[in-house]
Order: sequence, then C-alpha cells, then structure tokens
Amino acid sequence: MDATDPRDPHAGATTTWGRRLRSFRRAQLGLSRGDFAELVNEHARRLGINAACSERHIARWELGEVRRPNKTYRDLLAAVGAPEPDFAPTATDSNVRSEPVMSCSEDSGTGRTENSTFLEALATAVVGSPDILLPWLPSLGGPEAVFGGTEPDLDFVRVTTARLREIDQRHGGSAIVSAAASLLKWSTTLLSRCRGQAREHAMLIASADLARLAGWASHDIGDQHRARQFATMAMVFARRAGADSLVASILYVLGRISLIERDPRTALRMFQLGQLPAQDAANGGESARLYANEAWAHAMMNDAGRMRLALARAEEEIARVGDLIDPWTRVFFSPGEFTGMQSVIYNEYALTADGNEAEQYTLKAVDSARASLAAYAPGRPARSLLFDNITLATGAFRLRQIDEAVEFAGASLSLTGQVDSGRVADRLGWMLRAATLSSPRSDVRDVCQEIRQTIEMPSHQPYSPVEHRLATA
Repeated sequence: MDATDPRDPHAGATTTWGRRLRSFRRAQLGLSRGDFAELVNEHARRLGINAACSERHIARWELGEVRRPNKTYRDLLAAVGAPEPDFAPTATDSNVRSEPVMSCSEDSGTGRTENSTFLEALATAVVGSPDILLPWLPSLGGPEAVFGGTEPDLDFVRVTTARLREIDQRHGGSAIVSAAASLLKWSTTLLSRCRGQAREHAMLIASADLARLAGWASHDIGDQHRARQFATMAMVFARRAGADSLVASILYVLGRISLIERDPRTALRMFQLGQLPAQDAANGGESARLYANEAWAHAMMNDAGRMRLALARAEEEIARVGDLIDPWTRVFFSPGEFTGMQSVIYNEYALTADGNEAEQYTLKAVDSARASLAAYAPGRPARSLLFDNITLATGAFRLRQIDEAVEFAGASLSLTGQVDSGRVADRLGWMLRAATLSSPRSDVRDVCQEIRQTIEMPSHQPYSPVEHRLATA
C-alpha cells in the first residue's frame, strides 16, 4: 500500500501537519483524541459556533486522511493553540482533501450521516439479513503477491490468524494490522471461489475471525474509522455463517470502538445488542465480557449502581464458563485479565466522581491493578500487563503515593518497548497528567519527561513486514 494512501493506518507519518498536531495534543496537552475533540467543541460552544468535533475527526487529521480541515475547524484549532495546516489548497492539488463540519457520528466513508442509521442497520443484521451492512464495508482491492509466493488456503488463513492474534497481544496492533489486511484480501478471494456448503461455511467463519482481528488491530492503533469498517465486514461474514458467538464478539469490538471515542451510550447499545447472539450461542464467556464492558460504559456515564450490577453479572457468567472457550474470547479468561479490567473500570469511574468517592474508586483501581499483576501467568498478553502498570501508576500519582507511583511508572515505560499500541499512548497521556499534578519532585519530573518522549516516539513496528516472517516461520 502506498504511503500516501488514506486507507493506510500509518499515512499520517508522511503528513507534517498531522505529526505536529499529534505532538501538540499528546506532549503539550496530554489529551486523548476524544478529550482533544471535546476541547475543540468547548471552544465552539464558547464562540457560539455550531460544530461537533469527534475522535474520528482528530484521527483523520493526524493520520493524514484529511490534510486540510474546513475554515470553521481551522479557526477552532487555532483558538486552542494547535498548529496550522502546512499549506493552502490550490485548484490543481488533487491530493488535498477538505472536510465539511460534520456531526460527531458522521461516517464520511460510507455516505451515511447519522450514527443511528448504522445502529439500526446493525440491529437489523443481527436478527435478519446482514446485506443491509454492505454500504459500510471497507475497500480492500485485489490480493497481493505476499506470504512467500504461496497462495493461502483455508488452513493457512486459520493458522495465520491465530499467529497474528498472538503477536497482537504481545506487541500491539501496529505489528499486525498491515498483514491482517493483506491476508483478508486473499481470504475474501478464496471465499468467492468456495464451492460446497461445508467449505463455504468454514471459510466464512475464518474470514469473519480475520476481519474481526483486523478491526481490533485498527482500533488498537487509533484508526477507529477503519476499525469499524473491518468489524462490519466481520459481522457480515459471521451472520452469513450463523456463528452467533462470533457475532457477539464483533459487537464487543464495535462497542469498544465507541468507548474509545468517548461515546458510552452507543457503546452500551452495542454491548446490549451483543447479548442476543451470545445467549443464542449459550456462550457465557462472551456474555461475561459484554457485561464487563457494559460496566465500563456505565462508569463513563457516572452510574455507579449499574456499573456494579454489570460487574456482578459478569462474575456470575464467568463462574459458569467451562473449558470450551472460543479463540476470539480466550484472552478474557487469562489469569488476572478480568481483575485488570475491573481496575480500568474503577479508574474510569473515579474520573467522573467527586471528593471522597473519587478517592475511594481510585484506591479500588489501584488495588485491582495490583491483584491483576499478582495473578500473572505465562501466556497473558504483554499489553494487558502494561495496562495494569499504567493504571496502578496513574492511581498512585492521584493518591500522592509518589514512591510507588514512580516505581510502577518506570515499569510501564520499560514495557512500552515491547508493545506498539495507540491505546498505550493514550493511557500514558492520562498517567502524564496525573504525574504532573502530583508532586514537584525531581524524579517525578524525570518520569514526566520520559513519558513525553515515549508518547512521541515513532511507531517501531517490531515485526514489519509480518508477512515475510509468517511465510518463513
């Protein structure tokens, strides 16, 4: 894929303004994309401007998909002190893409303008024909001559998807997203050649699992637009195959995309919708994960009662799960994984609470993160361990437990070399904000400086190109 292709998740690396905007957001403001979008919206409200900036807008600007926002957004970005775009458009510059002021739910890649339209189509697809989702599918292009010159078959797709999933869990989405997209081109080509009901069914499930993984990797690197497209493709394949457990897992991915976009209400609808196929599949494991993520959405909305209820339901489902767990759900049952997720949820709620309640849930987040790390067993994703350390350090900084905070911040930073993930950078931004406010100590200042340097470090992609490594493994 060409480096300037807007579908390339690393396209922003060639856009000077995108890099400078990303640097400004992370290093100077210490904000996630969602929080930066809200800062832009806050200035719009103060100025009486009708605009609805979203995490997706910020991602498209930083990734180079849109290299020149319209004048309204340029003025708002200037108002918050952001860098200006590098160049002025000309009538002959065919590479410059401008964008209108869109609602926060607009998906310009599909021509749909309301998030409710996608939700309605998704709900219809879960109980009816998945073909209603076809307008939201990504453009893949034709298959490429990769993977050692050997044309993949069904077994190759299955085995390689499993390997890519392992690499993603150890090293982050950047390590696999290109390989997953390339293999998906082959997978869809193979699917079109399938003859016979059993073979087509198996290829549909393999393609759905792969597309779901491509969506998750895109989500992990911060390209939520592409993540949603891949997840939607996975949904179409899974529904055609009648794979209810996989449908539920894909709705979990779609819900997580909405959570990172700071849209908990949409996320909650996704998770609740996912309970229907999870129950049809009698899959307690998927139900448990969906309930846990419902708790996250409720925490984001400052609803402690429903948060606790959803966590209790998750624990009930976990207690009933046997040994048969689908590969796309298995990581959730790694030792310490659910406890680590609880720490993230408590930390999220602490951000919405006030006074003693905020401190109480920060303590719960720290205790849960510590318990999660203590439950470590070989095979647990390195990314999860990194998240635990970040949550623990962030909470300790807020609680003014500086010695412990510095210790776990150091552990977090030492692990970042193993994991290339946009979500890690966002969480490091939260840790940076907490550390900056915690203490003037010199060691805290040193930690803050190292966090800034880590956030701004270019994507290292430790397994690029993955295709060659997998083909020669």
